[in-house]
Amino acid sequence: MSSAQYQRTVRATQNDTLDAIAYRVYANRSVEMLPKLIESNISHSPFAVLPAHALITLPDDNTAAAAPSIKLWD
Repeated sequence: MSSAQYQRTVRATQNDTLDAIAYRVYANRSVEMLPKLIESNISHSPFAVLPAHALITLPDDNTAAAAPSIKLWD
Protein backbone atom coordinates (compact mmCIF):
# COMPACT_ATOMS: atom_id res chain seq x y z
CA MET A 1 0.00 0.00 0.00
CA SER A 2 1.33 3.46 -0.81
CA SER A 3 2.05 6.13 1.76
CA ALA A 4 -0.49 8.53 0.24
CA GLN A 5 -2.90 10.06 2.70
CA TYR A 6 -6.59 9.43 2.28
CA GLN A 7 -9.17 12.11 3.02
CA ARG A 8 -12.23 11.12 5.01
CA THR A 9 -15.44 12.56 3.63
CA VAL A 10 -19.12 12.58 4.50
CA ARG A 11 -22.21 13.62 2.56
CA ALA A 12 -24.38 16.39 3.94
CA THR A 13 -28.03 15.62 4.47
CA GLN A 14 -30.86 18.03 3.69
CA ASN A 15 -30.66 21.17 5.89
CA ASP A 16 -27.29 20.08 7.32
CA THR A 17 -24.72 22.51 8.75
CA LEU A 18 -20.98 22.23 9.33
CA ASP A 19 -21.41 22.48 13.09
CA ALA A 20 -23.99 19.66 13.07
CA ILE A 21 -21.58 17.49 11.08
CA ALA A 22 -18.76 18.35 13.52
CA TYR A 23 -20.96 17.26 16.44
CA ARG A 24 -21.96 13.98 14.76
CA VAL A 25 -18.40 13.07 13.80
CA TYR A 26 -16.32 14.44 16.68
CA ALA A 27 -18.89 14.48 19.53
CA ASN A 28 -17.37 16.21 22.58
CA ARG A 29 -14.43 17.54 20.51
CA SER A 30 -16.70 19.32 18.02
CA VAL A 31 -15.94 22.81 19.39
CA GLU A 32 -12.21 22.45 18.79
CA MET A 33 -12.61 20.64 15.45
CA LEU A 34 -15.17 23.05 13.91
CA PRO A 35 -12.58 25.68 12.81
CA LYS A 36 -10.54 22.93 11.12
CA LEU A 37 -13.70 21.61 9.44
CA ILE A 38 -14.54 25.09 8.12
CA GLU A 39 -10.97 25.53 6.88
CA SER A 40 -11.10 22.15 5.11
CA ASN A 41 -14.38 23.09 3.38
CA ILE A 42 -13.84 26.75 2.53
CA SER A 43 -16.19 26.54 -0.46
CA HIS A 44 -19.09 25.57 1.84
CA SER A 45 -18.30 27.93 4.73
CA PRO A 46 -20.30 30.96 3.46
CA PHE A 47 -23.51 28.91 3.59
CA ALA A 48 -25.43 28.52 6.83
CA VAL A 49 -27.27 25.49 5.44
CA LEU A 50 -25.39 23.10 3.17
CA PRO A 51 -26.82 21.81 -0.08
CA ALA A 52 -28.15 18.25 0.14
CA HIS A 53 -25.53 15.62 -0.72
CA ALA A 54 -22.64 18.11 -0.55
CA LEU A 55 -19.31 16.30 -0.15
CA ILE A 56 -17.67 17.45 3.09
CA THR A 57 -13.97 16.77 3.71
CA LEU A 58 -13.16 15.89 7.32
CA PRO A 59 -9.89 17.26 8.72
CA ASP A 60 -7.30 14.92 10.18
CA ASP A 61 -7.95 14.15 13.81
CA ASN A 62 -4.51 13.15 15.02
CA THR A 63 -5.55 12.38 18.57
CA ALA A 64 -7.09 8.99 19.11
CA ALA A 65 -10.15 9.04 21.30
CA ALA A 66 -9.39 7.09 24.43
CA ALA A 67 -12.12 4.91 25.82
CA PRO A 68 -13.28 6.12 29.21
CA SER A 69 -11.87 4.03 32.01
CA ILE A 70 -13.98 2.71 34.85
CA LYS A 71 -12.50 2.18 38.27
CA LEU A 72 -14.11 -0.94 39.75
CA TRP A 73 -12.24 -1.05 43.06
CA ASP A 74 -10.35 1.43 45.23
